[in-house]
Amino acid sequence: MKNSGRGKNALFRAAEFFDLPGDIIAGASRVEIVGGREVMIENHGGIIEYDSTEIKVNGNTSVISIKGANLELRSMTATEMSVRGQIFGVEFQY
Repeated sequence: MKNSGRGKNALFRAAEFFDLPGDIIAGASRVEIVGGREVMIENHGGIIEYDSTEIKVNGNTSVISIKGANLELRSMTATEMSVRGQIFGVEFQY
């Protein structure tokens, strides 16, 4: 039986060794926070949970939890999404 977690860690290590962007190599999500008012996520796997104070997103290698007030999904495509509102924090659950 193959351990897929071990394979992903090896990809991250290889990307780091060769100074390559790990998010692209290993399929990880890229998260950008803009001014405490917007979070942009690239390479996501969809929304897990959504309300005005917390949005949980499948980050492919983790669950990304965005916490705040008046959160709203501004845009979403198959690979990118934008969340706006008052951002209190972003947490990664591995």
